[in-house]
Amino acid sequence: MHENRSSPRKQLNEHIDVLDINSEKPLGTLVNISTGGFMLFSNNPLDTNRLFQVRLLMPESVVGETLELGAESLWCSDASDSGGYWTGFQIIDISDRGLELTKQLLDNWTM
Repeated sequence: MHENRSSPRKQLNEHIDVLDINSEKPLGTLVNISTGGFMLFSNNPLDTNRLFQVRLLMPESVVGETLELGAESLWCSDASDSGGYWTGFQIIDISDRGLELTKQLLDNWTM
């Protein structure tokens, strides 16, 4: 399969939950991430073409840090084999520190 992303996503070595900042409700669990986007696994389908403000609950390796960003949901598909949904996001707003944290995590995760 041909990779169209400008920065390849990496699979996580740690469990990271993602919250909707506005509602403080969980959106799902991070599956993979790059500096340009990420994919979530969720129990319920998420609206596509919608802007989200999200907070990633960071792993123990970066305790004391919060990663908040703005992202647009681009697609959502049924993960019937896993009993949930996959949703792809494009990061549209991230602070300089958030970008540093993302790069730090990517350095420690597998492809």
